[in-house]
Amino acid sequence: MTGPYTRGDSCSSEASRKHIGQALASYGATDVVFTQRGNRSAIGFRADARQFRIVMPILQSEGALAIRGDIADSRLREANAKILERANRKSWHALALAIDAKLGAVAAGVATLESEFLAHVVLPGNHTVFEELESVIDLAYRSGRRPSLGGPDSAVPHAEPQAAGQAVL
Repeated sequence: MTGPYTRGDSCSSEASRKHIGQALASYGATDVVFTQRGNRSAIGFRADARQFRIVMPILQSEGALAIRGDIADSRLREANAKILERANRKSWHALALAIDAKLGAVAAGVATLESEFLAHVVLPGNHTVFEELESVIDLAYRSGRRPSLGGPDSAVPHAEPQAAGQAVL
């Protein structure tokens, strides 16, 4: 059975952000910052000679309800605010768990920080790897062709894909 803590219900968004900051600092990350712009929140940090940025959507009310002053409108606004706060608490809690898992894999030597957070590495030009490659990956899947990333070894032929059932190491 899942208790309220494991669902993120009793853990405030601020507590999750604090946990994330402490976990990153314990790893050795520096310049850990939390920002919010509109309906997006971001965590930025530096570690292992790289800069990282994780962006997360934040749920917000779809606009102010008409204020007529009756009790029903007030209760509706309160209920809506509670639902949004609970959803955001769950999102922050889930992100804290994901970051803990990634840092745990790095600490165990299963992965590197860069491999665990590769999508969130900030490249020159202030875009993340994910932002740069999302459309390239989409096009590759739609076309069925391997993308050319324009690197120095892009002309080097790669091995054929493994047959189904064969392990790729």
